Amino acid sequence: MGTVLSALTRAHDGLTDVSFQFSKLCLGIIVFSYCFEVVSRYFFNAPTWWADEAVSYSLSIGCFTMLPHVTRMKGHVAVTLLVELLPASRARPVYWFIYLLGFLACGFAAWISLDENIRQVVKGVQLMKVEPLPKIWISAWITYGFASSALYFLRFLDYRKIVAGGETGGQIS
Repeated sequence: MGTVLSALTRAHDGLTDVSFQFSKLCLGIIVFSYCFEVVSRYFFNAPTWWADEAVSYSLSIGCFTMLPHVTRMKGHVAVTLLVELLPASRARPVYWFIYLLGFLACGFAAWISLDENIRQVVKGVQLMKVEPLPKIWISAWITYGFASSALYFLRFLDYRKIVAGGETGGQIS
């Protein structure tokens, strides 16, 4: 069982690494599209039809492909001033509870998003921009981001690995 779980956590980390690189690509698409639109519109008086859509879709996809990496690195926003004042023996259960709440919140958001994804596929919902496309192509990334982050919060719940400051000693598997 330990080797299967270890393989699954390595696969999860690998997928997160790939999605992190993909989010960087999305950022590049945003910068390129925006700059291209500015040059095209203001220097050549020829605005594009696709730049606005590329920016908005890339922003959504990029945010939710970055979310698991941010969660894994514990880059999420947490106000832990009061917890940090506690002795380590009392802080550990509080951090565990924070991770539990993170797991429940992200898991619930992923469940709601998945339910919406299924509805979009069943009803054939389209994004009505200049070029219509299936809404699932964009919203599926929301489900991925929340579900993967929920898995990281679940992995943080190993009480034995929580040390003072809520850190896991660099190990979350």
